[in-house]
Parts: sequence; C-alpha cells; structure tokens
Amino acid sequence: NAWSKPPVNYNTNAIIRVNAHAWLLDCGLLCPLALNSMNVSLADIDGVFVSHLHGDHVLGLEELFFTNFFGHQRRIRLYLPNGLLSRYSGIEGSDIWENCLRGAMESTAFDGHREHQLMLEDYADVEVFEPHRPYEIFGLRCEIFPVIHVRHRPSYGMILDGRVAYTSDCTFSRERIDSLLNRGVETIFHEVTFAPPWPGTVHTSFQELADLPRDIAERIILMHYGDDTPETSFRAAEDLGFRIARRGIVYDFS
Repeated sequence: NAWSKPPVNYNTNAIIRVNAHAWLLDCGLLCPLALNSMNVSLADIDGVFVSHLHGDHVLGLEELFFTNFFGHQRRIRLYLPNGLLSRYSGIEGSDIWENCLRGAMESTAFDGHREHQLMLEDYADVEVFEPHRPYEIFGLRCEIFPVIHVRHRPSYGMILDGRVAYTSDCTFSRERIDSLLNRGVETIFHEVTFAPPWPGTVHTSFQELADLPRDIAERIILMHYGDDTPETSFRAAEDLGFRIARRGIVYDFS
C-alpha cells in the first residue's frame, strides 16, 4: 500500500505487456525500484495510466519522465482521466501538473540556443480518457470508470479487453462489483485493507468483501494490503475463494 517498504512490498502498481509494448497502471513513488528489481528498464516503458493523484500511484513519474526525456530523448504516452486535468474537469486542486508534478519537474531545456521551460507535454504525449468510453492502448481495448476513494477527489479504475478490471484505490461498492461482472468481466483486481473498517475510511475493508458469495470471491484478486498483514489473514481470504496479488507475480490473460 502507500506505506509499503521493500523488500516486503512495493506500491500497488502494475506493468501490462501487450503487442510487444509495456505500459504501467500507475507509477508510484516505489515503482522505479520495483521495475529495477524485475530487471525492467524505465526506457522499456512506452506508456502509463494514472488512476489518481496519491504519491503511491503518481510520484514515480518524475524519475520515469526524467530518465526517458533527458536520458533517451523520448516522450512516452500518458493516459489521463479527464478528472485529473482541471482544464477539462474544472475540479480545483486535481490537476496532475499544477498540483502534483510541476514543482519537481518544471526544468529548463535548450532548443537550439533558446531556453525552454519544460511542461507536461514536453515529457509525454498526453491522451485524455473519459469514463465509459472505449479507447485503445497499444491495441488493447480499455475503458475507465470512476470509483469513490477520497471524496471530492477524482479516482478511476480500468477495464482491460472487457475481461479484466483493476479498481485502483476505492471504498467498497457491491453495485460496482456486480456491474463489472454483469458486463462480462472475468477477473477483478480489487484493493483491500485487512484492518477493521472505521468511519471515514477511504479503502475497502476485507470484512466488507468477506460477505460476497464464493462464486464472486473466486473472481477477485486482492491487492493494496499493508506490509504487516499476517499470513493468517491471507489464508482466511483464500479459504473464502479470494486470490492474493503478490509482489512480482505475473498473470497471463492471453
């Protein structure tokens, strides 16, 4: 989760390999370290989708963009929900450049003999996604959907190829789970905390998921848990049919 520390875990980010391309679902603070542990170079990453503006999902972009722009003279693709750019959403304080990256990344470059102040579009080819509309990422059909995480701050999940859903961080919603399954999603990567639920929580407690029928639980892979989660909690979840996402594990949906 946000407080994970290697070698136990890294942040909850994922690398997608499709059609000879590699791209990221989120790029948090520890994502460059995680990729390095898997012998994946930042220069091998062709794109990144950002679900929301918390550090464990976005702060690795600084190293990713700097490495590719200055080290390899290339831009990568940045897939952004429209809610993360205030000029599209009008949501104050929810702009990935102005409210998250600019202070660290507004560097200077030289175009010939002219000084040039770098902006987000210098580092990345930005493509803006709207919820519930089909898009393609390197030939893979994708669709984003809004979730509730921190209220009044946009956060989004993604459906891949109509078969796999990734919730990112979210509070519990049985309606969302049923909606994904009813439209044909076969596997849901769902965030979870094994801590007891408390008022104002912005995550899904396992106690909320534990009441799901077994045939639904068997289609859910749990992620985003804390480093201190005991193995007894994992075993209890597996006894109910859930699977546990582990550090560095590879899932093949071909």
